Amino acid sequence: MLKWAVQSLLKHRDHPLMFKETLMLKESLQKREADILNATPFVVDGELTVDQRAVIARVHVVGALTVPSTRSLEPVDLPMDFEFTEIYVDPEDEQLNRFTDEDILFPFEGEALELQVAIEDHILLHIPSHILTPEEEHDDVMPAGQSWTVISEEAYAKQQADEEITPNPEFAKLKQLLEDQSDDAD
Repeated sequence: MLKWAVQSLLKHRDHPLMFKETLMLKESLQKREADILNATPFVVDGELTVDQRAVIARVHVVGALTVPSTRSLEPVDLPMDFEFTEIYVDPEDEQLNRFTDEDILFPFEGEALELQVAIEDHILLHIPSHILTPEEEHDDVMPAGQSWTVISEEAYAKQQADEEITPNPEFAKLKQLLEDQSDDAD
């Protein structure tokens, strides 16, 4: 568990506190995101640096998720290897102006700094919104069924452009009918 008492972290002003741990996050990730089918153990390493009354966490995360394809719902292995940095501060620190507006500051919650929730947050943020199996990427095959088919955005745009050029004959008949009725009303 990646949890440290804030007071013990403040003793590491002279040198960063290095850490490396393997986390089993499958259950907690599945509770937060039902689409996650499986998760390998995640290897998490990094360092905590104390800057006055703030702690800067630099974290490197490596692991993999199994998630459904957004097209066919087939399982897709999604390798993950990313880094993130977060700054944890004492909300009563009067020198918070030393950070820039671009820095995102997180207040210490209680007497301990726990990184597991932050790691889970970043794992979930790194799941892309468009996930395809290798076959779907290579063949660009869309699912279809009886009287329906999925089409790409490009094909949809072309279809819309073609429909604008070729008017629907039923609408032309309706337009003529409405014109006839307006002529009769005069």
